[in-house]
Amino acid sequence: MDELLVFDLDGTLLGANEALSPLTRKALNELDQRGINWTIATGRMPHSARKALTNIQFKHSQVYKNGVLVWDLNEDKIINKLPLSQARVLEICKRLHQHDINPWLNTLDHEDNVGAVIAKIQTQRDKEWQTLLAEEGITVQEKADYSDVTDPVLNVFAATHNPMALNMAEELADLEDVAVFAGHDMYHEGAYWMDVHHASGTKGDAVKLIQEQSGAKKIICFGDSDNDVSMFEMADECYAMGQGLDVLKAMATKTIGANTEDGIAHFLAQRYDFLL
Repeated sequence: MDELLVFDLDGTLLGANEALSPLTRKALNELDQRGINWTIATGRMPHSARKALTNIQFKHSQVYKNGVLVWDLNEDKIINKLPLSQARVLEICKRLHQHDINPWLNTLDHEDNVGAVIAKIQTQRDKEWQTLLAEEGITVQEKADYSDVTDPVLNVFAATHNPMALNMAEELADLEDVAVFAGHDMYHEGAYWMDVHHASGTKGDAVKLIQEQSGAKKIICFGDSDNDVSMFEMADECYAMGQGLDVLKAMATKTIGANTEDGIAHFLAQRYDFLL
C-alpha cells in the first residue's frame, strides 16, 4: 500500500449538518472500490464519529480525541490510549470552575467502555449534551467531587456559551503535560467548545502509529483547524480546507474547497480521476 489518506471530520469531511454529504459519501465509496486506503483523525469520541459516519466500514484503525485514543470502530476495540492522571484532572477542573466553566470528563472503565462525568447538569447546553451522549449509548454520571472518579479520564471538555473557554489554553499553559484546544462551535451559534487532554497524544503521533500498522509509505492529510497541525507536520502531503485557519493553509501543500462546498469530494474526484 503506497498511500493512506487521513481526514479530519468536523470542518473537513463533514458538512454543516454534521454528516457526510451525498457527494462526499460517493467519493469515499470510490476510494474503497479503487483500493485507496483512508481513515479519520478527529477530536470526537468514537461513538460520536459513528453517528456521523453511518454505514461506513473502515479498513484501518482511527484516531479520536485528537490523538490520545486510537480505536477500531468496526470491532469497538481500543488500539492505544493515553489518559490523564487523576491529579492533573483535578487541577484542570479546579481552574475551569474558577472561570465558571462546568467541565465534562470522558472516562474509560476497565473494559474500555466510554463514560461521561459532570459535577452537575446546570445549563440548557449541559442538558443538550447529556441527551446527545445518551443517544450515543454513553452513561452520564453526576459527581460533585471529581476525586470520586476512579476510571481513567481520557479528556476534560466543555460545551458552553461561556467565551472564557477560548482563553483556557493560556490559563493552563503552565501545565506542561496537557494540550488545550478551543473554538467557536460551528454547529451552535454563540456557543464554544474546549478540549483538554494529555500533551503526548497528538493526531500526528497517532497517525504515525496507524502508518506503522498499515505499512503505508505515504501519508496524505486533510484538515481545517489547529488540532490538525501535528499531522500536517508529519504528512508527505497536506491539504487545508478553504475555510480553514491561515496557519494551516501556510503549512499546506495546497488549499482546497470548503467543507460546505464538498471540497474533499471534488479534490478526490480530480486526483483519482472519477466522476461525482
